[in-house]
Amino acid sequence: MDKALKKDLIADAALACFLSSGYNCTTMDEIVKASGISKGGIYWHFKSKDEIFLYIIEKRLSEWNREFTARLKSDDSAKEALGKFVDLYLEVIAAPFLALTHEFLLHIKDKEILNRALSHINNSNRNNIIKNVIRDGITKGEFKALGPETAANIFIGTFEGIGVQWLKQHNDKKVLEHTAKTALDIFLEGISNK
Repeated sequence: MDKALKKDLIADAALACFLSSGYNCTTMDEIVKASGISKGGIYWHFKSKDEIFLYIIEKRLSEWNREFTARLKSDDSAKEALGKFVDLYLEVIAAPFLALTHEFLLHIKDKEILNRALSHINNSNRNNIIKNVIRDGITKGEFKALGPETAANIFIGTFEGIGVQWLKQHNDKKVLEHTAKTALDIFLEGISNK
């Protein structure tokens, strides 16, 4: 089995364990058992359980970026593209992985690992995709002339904040959908070139 496939096998087994027991309660021995790979074999690919989770985050973000990009059509307006972002966001946020990531970020003690996780999240291609959508909207006159990077940061920060609030308070999908759609409307109203 090649290295990439083995890493994916370990990560998939670890994710199943994390989803079953939570990040903090999952042990490397459980990951060994679930993956069928020796502890030494796992440590050959990953230095720690934290490293496995970082790999999972990176992999999930990459999958999400591919899915979002696949949904975009060349004739979509910038508003439609941002709406598709929100639609995909609403599909994936309810998944247990978001709660698991939240648990990981809240309980991680190693500052370097935390910084790496946040770097993966903040520097994912998602930010560039949104920035380019907004830049395209500005170029086509859909949006006001403003800094695309700043607008993308506001947009993404808004939805990340909604996700955290939803996890902490409601877990009611209808509340989440209403809040996200309202936030999109407010954002678009604010940047629209009326």
